[in-house]
Amino acid sequence: MEILLEPIEESVMTLPLLFLACLLIEYLSNKNIINKVMEYGRLGPAIGAIVGCIPQCGFSVMAAKLLVMNVITSGTLLSVFIATSDEALSVLVIHPELWEMFILLIVLKIVIATVSGWLYDHLHRNKKDYEYIQIAPCDCGCQDGILIPAVRHALKIFAFILLTNIILTLLIGWIGEETFIRILDTNIFLQPFVAGLVGFIPNCAGSVILTQLFVSGGLTFGALLAGLTTSAGVGTFALLTYMEDKKRALRLLATSYVIAIISGYIVMLVELYV
Repeated sequence: MEILLEPIEESVMTLPLLFLACLLIEYLSNKNIINKVMEYGRLGPAIGAIVGCIPQCGFSVMAAKLLVMNVITSGTLLSVFIATSDEALSVLVIHPELWEMFILLIVLKIVIATVSGWLYDHLHRNKKDYEYIQIAPCDCGCQDGILIPAVRHALKIFAFILLTNIILTLLIGWIGEETFIRILDTNIFLQPFVAGLVGFIPNCAGSVILTQLFVSGGLTFGALLAGLTTSAGVGTFALLTYMEDKKRALRLLATSYVIAIISGYIVMLVELYV
């Protein structure tokens, strides 16, 4: 039972933020504010990059929901996913000798996330993204206010996060963290590729493993950047669950992986040869 305490605690910590985010979404869904947000969609990637850097995977979950609601652009979601580092920042901040790397990581992720999100929106611009949205009545209880629907939606997402965290914790416990470490430590030039895949693990385990390996000297900073670029936490599962167009969801995730690999190798080459 002890192995389940960590995923339960991690999930419970997301509940207050999820409730506030759901409350905001319910408010926006019942107001014409959504149309005002869409008018300033070009600022989305920059805002998403800054918000994504906050060590809380709940933001990536809510970004996936907001994309499906057409409140944010695909580029904004991409920027949130790229900037998200889950629990990696919490691990790095307790090592004073790595504070310079900590700051550098945040700056790089904000820059990469903002530029990537803006370019993605620019290359995939759809005029329909900026049309006014007609808010249709729903049957979820919104007519009676926003508090009850927000609680209901927050609890649904919380249950999803809790179940995912428990399953993945048991799976990783069965496979063993040592297995991931051995794979990452096999070849330094393959590290960004493998780290990028490990980052897709949709809970904090992947980012923690990558960060601990970096702290111990077994992972290059470039590989860490690649892994944390794809580390959107449970937001990855949320995107695949919420979005009916699975090809679009997979395209966004594939794009984040390509960006992670390119960024990781550039930084790693500078790290090793400059």
